[in-house]
Amino acid sequence: MTQFAYLGSIIDNTGGTEADTTARIRKAQIAFSALNKIWHSTAYSTQTTLRIFYSKVKPVLLYGCETWKNSKSITAKLQAFINKCLRKMLSIFWPDQITNKELWKRTKQPRIDLQIRKRKWGWLSHTLRKPPNFIARQALEWNPQGKEARGRPRNTWRKTVLEEAKGVIRLGRRLKLMPRIE
Repeated sequence: MTQFAYLGSIIDNTGGTEADTTARIRKAQIAFSALNKIWHSTAYSTQTTLRIFYSKVKPVLLYGCETWKNSKSITAKLQAFINKCLRKMLSIFWPDQITNKELWKRTKQPRIDLQIRKRKWGWLSHTLRKPPNFIARQALEWNPQGKEARGRPRNTWRKTVLEEAKGVIRLGRRLKLMPRIE
């Protein structure tokens, strides 16, 4: 067996998140289409439809995103889905061209990569506050032994988190918000 579902997430033998994000997008499409009457109704304000979208569709899409490896392709797929939903909710069709930035500004919507990063760091800080014998904390500190396969090293979740942390530290130093740590 190459993949299986566990607690609503797809786990595969490659350790990737492509299959899980594809499944999440499909589930969010189903949730979005189940609410078509609301999106097409004129009885609800734009603010109300956006609140419904944030409470009913987005949680389905972002379930378990704290454990995903961030990649440009995954972020692009998720952002494309959200943009498509927002355009449909606002009745913006292809002849009416507006930029994605204008769409996000109208809906007060931050980029998806920033939302995922915020959720990931929230989960990480929550897990690090747990006692050292807590299983999730042990999983964070686990380092597999053995020889890696030839070729380019895989980009793991842990490596992406460390890279994000280095970027935050560099940004903080550039803005003179953080003292230099030796």
